[in-house]
Amino acid sequence: MMIDEFGEVGKYVTAANEPILRPDERVIGFRQLEYRVYRSALVTKVPLIDERGGWVWQTTKRVLHLDDKWETLPTGVKGKRVHEYGFMDVTDVLWHKRDVTVTTKGPKGKVLWEYKPFGAAARLFNWLREQREERKQYAKGEHKPVYERGKPEG
Repeated sequence: MMIDEFGEVGKYVTAANEPILRPDERVIGFRQLEYRVYRSALVTKVPLIDERGGWVWQTTKRVLHLDDKWETLPTGVKGKRVHEYGFMDVTDVLWHKRDVTVTTKGPKGKVLWEYKPFGAAARLFNWLREQREERKQYAKGEHKPVYERGKPEG
């Protein structure tokens, strides 16, 4: 899990505002969204980053966030602020009236990712919720690919 780290052009993001993907992953979808990140506390939510806008990319392994604003480090390296979490870190996906909250649990503790989707962007997280059981089976080593399951009986 990465929160508010700098992704350099050529190492993490291309000059065309696309993330550099690993060889074993592919893009499921991407949308331009507004998002916030909170650390979950007993009673309240502690903000880790303020509300930002940017492109959210969902791949077969993780969810990547690229902020809208390009930045230049004092060393002259150009890049963007990057946030990401893996599918195995996701514990819950909740839809509210005006937002979608994804709960993750990882080395940084329990973190809430709040998105303000609009239109078709709200469907970006449907796949993440639907695949929750398959992710659990995959983690245990019990996952069987769809083409190996055969036809359903009935």
